[in-house]
Amino acid sequence: MTAVVPAFAPDRTPAQTYAEAAAPLPAVASVQVAAGPRGGITLRAETTVDPDDLYLTGHFPELTVYPGVFTLETLRQAVSAAVGHCAGRPPELHRLHSARFLAPLLAGDTLTVEASVGPVAQDQSFEVTARCVRGDGVRTATVRAVFRWPTDGDDGR
Repeated sequence: MTAVVPAFAPDRTPAQTYAEAAAPLPAVASVQVAAGPRGGITLRAETTVDPDDLYLTGHFPELTVYPGVFTLETLRQAVSAAVGHCAGRPPELHRLHSARFLAPLLAGDTLTVEASVGPVAQDQSFEVTARCVRGDGVRTATVRAVFRWPTDGDDGR
């Protein structure tokens, strides 16, 4: 069974100030979730690189390039949309084992994130392995990470 989870309703009006741009960027339009192996889930999320968004201005002179850290943010928002909140808080990126950026994402490119999310461990953590692909089928990144729901008094370590 596959479910489509509404992720973030992106306001496509570009931010006019850096203070507005500092808010979390809407990094996914929708997330599809399905049952995965060993009690986990799989997810598929998409976003499009918008050359008019203020956060891309000046990142790379003369060229709109989606920063690698934004690929990680896309994954974080997709995971949060797929697994939900625990005690009112979204899961946090706890440990980044590997992030390999293999090809650029340019203005107008579509990024598709396909991820396997492992079952939740006793410490509220779960492993995520992601493959990121551009609209033309070129792999842009691979990521292996551990996410975790923070607990009361948890400083994230």
